[in-house]
Amino acid sequence: MAICRESMRCIMNPVTPLRAVLLLLVLGSVASSVSASSGEHARHKVRIDGYGRLTVVLEAGLGDTLDVWADVQPLIAASCTRTVAYTRAGYPGSDPASGPRDAATIVSELRWELKRRGIHPPYVLVGHSLGGLHMQYFARQYPDEIEGLLLVDSTHWNQHLDLRPDSSRSLGRSSTVLFLPWIMQRELMGSTIAGEQVNASPHAGGLPTIVLSRTRALHEETLASQAVAEKLQDEIAAAFPAARHVRVDGSGHYIQRDRPDVVVAAARELAGCPATAQQIKH
Repeated sequence: MAICRESMRCIMNPVTPLRAVLLLLVLGSVASSVSASSGEHARHKVRIDGYGRLTVVLEAGLGDTLDVWADVQPLIAASCTRTVAYTRAGYPGSDPASGPRDAATIVSELRWELKRRGIHPPYVLVGHSLGGLHMQYFARQYPDEIEGLLLVDSTHWNQHLDLRPDSSRSLGRSSTVLFLPWIMQRELMGSTIAGEQVNASPHAGGLPTIVLSRTRALHEETLASQAVAEKLQDEIAAAFPAARHVRVDGSGHYIQRDRPDVVVAAARELAGCPATAQQIKH
């Protein structure tokens, strides 16, 4: 199954009402079977690169694994800092996911994994897309552990990505959920609660923050919807008083692929690293 990661529109297909009803029955039965916690956290696939006083933690977006950071992780780490990329529970290489897929649960699992591996604060958090929403929660809930926050075209806390057919805020996109892997369905279901958790969290005060946002339109995106997306990124930056908002020229939603130099430079800046030779050349 091909999934276009540049726009949710690329995975929308019509379905019959009967299929939608059947889906609700399946979602209800499976959700009840996974809602009970097993009492211990999932173990995650992790890639660690570099050494340093602090650790840069890389959180992927919906449908992605740690491999989405493969090109930028060693460049961020180079001769300066430790970096940790990981794959969330439920995705290939990590344990199955139990419990809700909201920000509080995912951040709890991540903090447990870091502690289990002896990787202690301070951290610089880097989050892409839905992973950016999770990292906003992490930074707001545990400010004493965080030295910097980098948001890469992050999801807004009021974006309402929940695509369940019974969701009052699904914006008519209910059929999308039928064509997604189960873990992605569950993360979409948890995204509205995750946004509420972020919005209800304390503000991050003077936390050094860089908000990177795309400048290239997504597939079939209108001028109006692009303007809404830009406004949401402005609001994310405004929620972090010490934030700098950078609109990245020539970038789509995956800024780490389109403009890896910008992501590397921003992460290294927050980690207190000197510019690399490549950055100086530019």
